Amino acid sequence: MSKKQPNRLAQLIDHQAFAGSALPQTLANNMRLYIEATNEIKELLVDCLPEEILNTCWVVGLSPEQLILSVSSMTAANHIRYLHSSYLQILTEQSITFKQLKQIRVVVAKSSIDNYSSKQSSLHLPNSRKANENQALSQNTKRTISQAAEHVTTDENLKKALLRLINH
Repeated sequence: MSKKQPNRLAQLIDHQAFAGSALPQTLANNMRLYIEATNEIKELLVDCLPEEILNTCWVVGLSPEQLILSVSSMTAANHIRYLHSSYLQILTEQSITFKQLKQIRVVVAKSSIDNYSSKQSSLHLPNSRKANENQALSQNTKRTISQAAEHVTTDENLKKALLRLINH
């Protein structure tokens, strides 16, 4: 009998599963605990948190006294921090899991898509800066500089330099 071989084009995870490899038991247990806690929090706070925050909220740390939540934006984190005591009260009163909870910490985790798009946009910044270096001043900017030179500046050399700037 020949040993069955995995598809060579299959994903790495498929090869590992075929070979019988799995997550270490402690990691698998923690992951299961965090997923269960996340689901419970989403059920308890469904009426309190906006849907956008609930969709990106995950439990990433849990002890009897402290809960660590991960969200995708600073706005979501600030929202949870602002209403921290209300959420803490709901969780401790309505759940056996969170009965002893004393603190909720929030961390912001950027997704890989966010990181990729921010890297892409930062690649274009130097080019756009170069394009703007040689642009003339707008009429509004010229007017503002002119008024400042005429009415605010007392130094004659500075006044002349500002007027030269708007004329060139």
